[in-house]
Amino acid sequence: MDFVQEAVFLGVDVLILGLCFKEYYHCKKISSALKDAPQLAIDETLPERLKRTDNKIKYGVIRGTVTPIGTPLKCVMSPSVTGVLQIMKLNEHRVARGFAGFWAEQRKLIHISCNEVPFKLTNGKLGVEIVDGLSAEILDMDTVYDNYEPSSLSFFDHIFGFFSGVRQKGMQTTEEVLRDGSFITAVGEIELDGNTLRLQPSSVAPMFLTTATRNTLLKKFEEAKSSMLFKVIVCGTISAVLVGLITRKIYKRKKMEWEEQRLREKLEKSRVQRRALARQQVFNDEQRCVVCVDNPKEVICLPCGHVCLCENCAEKIRLNCPVCRSKIESKAAAFIT
Repeated sequence: MDFVQEAVFLGVDVLILGLCFKEYYHCKKISSALKDAPQLAIDETLPERLKRTDNKIKYGVIRGTVTPIGTPLKCVMSPSVTGVLQIMKLNEHRVARGFAGFWAEQRKLIHISCNEVPFKLTNGKLGVEIVDGLSAEILDMDTVYDNYEPSSLSFFDHIFGFFSGVRQKGMQTTEEVLRDGSFITAVGEIELDGNTLRLQPSSVAPMFLTTATRNTLLKKFEEAKSSMLFKVIVCGTISAVLVGLITRKIYKRKKMEWEEQRLREKLEKSRVQRRALARQQVFNDEQRCVVCVDNPKEVICLPCGHVCLCENCAEKIRLNCPVCRSKIESKAAAFIT
């Protein structure tokens, strides 16, 4: 095919278009949900507001101070720091050789450890318990420990890394904590269960625990949506151009095939007419083709040796001799005098 290159480019572009459209739809969904989400104050009116909506608001925004329910977590690397959510990561920094032969820095997650204690967002005496905080799509935490230890490689390690395509540079250990006392914004499903207020992941849009305000979040997703829309339009335009090029090439090839077919039919018709004029006009029944009984016998079937076909019928009969039914291995022109 003469459009393989365009087809490959089209496949890659459609894949990128699909990813961009998926991200655009995701940002649009979150942006619409944030616009419709009510921002509620954590005060005495909150339970009454929830009772008017069947004890639940599918997607709402609250702001408050992080307060542990019970004993808070102590940081492993910084014991003086306490919090309610803790994430410890061990990353390997290395240099790896890519497909093109160039060396590039990479970071690989070796181990991750997550811990949490029950906590709530409070405003005065009233509080809203946060359920499954580690599942939040945006989770703003403080990095309380970050240590990088470079690797000490021997000569053998350098040689082995050169041939294996991977050389270790060092190990990085980080510890992130959501401190108690932090003032954050929580977005999710707000529910009243008896006398307990809870905020948990919602089926409408993702859950957020962030230091940003609702307007800042909304602006962030609006900008991301606009950026994704621009990419979707660009990728869609490229796809349309590539489809047009492929369609044009297919049409040109088909048009050429149709013209060649018409030319072959025209030449065949002309050849048949010339052959008819060149044939003898008067011949007896024994000289007639045994198939069409119109044209004279012109072709001999081999190896049986029967001269029984005209040239027109010989093009259609290829397997067996019409006289003795033996297999036809070849044909040859016969000159009858």
